[in-house]
Amino acid sequence: MRAIILVILTSIRAWTPSPRPRRCNALRAHPAFKQKKDPKYSLEAAVEAGEAAQRASVPQSFDDVLDEMGASVGAALDSGGARFLVECLPPGLNPELEMTCPYDPSRELAVVQALLNAIPRRVIRVACPSAGDAAMAARALDIEGCSFCGLSSAPGAGKDPAGVVKRVFGKAPDVPDCVLVVRPRNSVGDPVIEDVMTCAEAAGGVGASVVLLNPDLGMKVALGIHQKDRWAAFVRSFAPAYHFSNWCAFARPSCRQIERGLVRYTHSGQWEGFHAIPQLDEFNGDLKRYGRPFGAEGAPPMPFLRAFGGAERLSRDDLAREMKHGAKLAKVLRAA
Repeated sequence: MRAIILVILTSIRAWTPSPRPRRCNALRAHPAFKQKKDPKYSLEAAVEAGEAAQRASVPQSFDDVLDEMGASVGAALDSGGARFLVECLPPGLNPELEMTCPYDPSRELAVVQALLNAIPRRVIRVACPSAGDAAMAARALDIEGCSFCGLSSAPGAGKDPAGVVKRVFGKAPDVPDCVLVVRPRNSVGDPVIEDVMTCAEAAGGVGASVVLLNPDLGMKVALGIHQKDRWAAFVRSFAPAYHFSNWCAFARPSCRQIERGLVRYTHSGQWEGFHAIPQLDEFNGDLKRYGRPFGAEGAPPMPFLRAFGGAERLSRDDLAREMKHGAKLAKVLRAA
């Protein structure tokens, strides 16, 4: 019996094919499936973007921002027009950076002073958010031909249009050639945009231009679609004269805001976005180079490359996409 079993097993082994040893050769993909290099992210494209940023003279400090803003606003007012929008939002004035850089009143006064020196008008009326802000600005700034007033009223925004006209124009020493409205912000129950609209209509009646500085006239407090459309049409009537803001990201787990780039608009130029080029293996962008509130010494300049440019202002989603494109170009330059 044992002999029969051995014969059967021997015949099975004879007919069973022996396993072939597996080869450890690297798998090679078919040429049709090989990953192609995108010409948008070539080294030549990255170098060209870096040279474009150098030619654009990206602001590297708070003083650079003020000088650029003054030149842009002056050119916009000289070109003609009645309503202009100025958004100067460096660290200390940008609400999105308040976790890292709280609001700094002295920085806002510096921006107002730079604007007053740049506006080519003889008589300027500055409408501050409140009477207290107007008194503080009047004590800090002594510029010939400029006077200050508070825009808000005791009854609330939009409830005393005659009082707004009287405060802004009736109590002014002379009929203003320009009205500068500083930091008007809508809030629930206090839609400041109604007072701004009253002020703009009165300014048009006397031939004065209106400049909005860092407004936050969001439509979140509008009561109904008709009011929202009316407010939106009013905001669109202001032509951009200057814009500056930082593009930042949160570092985990410290939640420290790190500079990744910036967005700007000048009257003689266009909307542009610049992405920072990392100096190390990871981003180390620091907002200290803008000085206060970190200190007067600041930080060394940051190299940039031009991520996008165009005549139209981008939405937040489009801006994020273009900055992602700039991040890829920066990675190419960093690896070169």
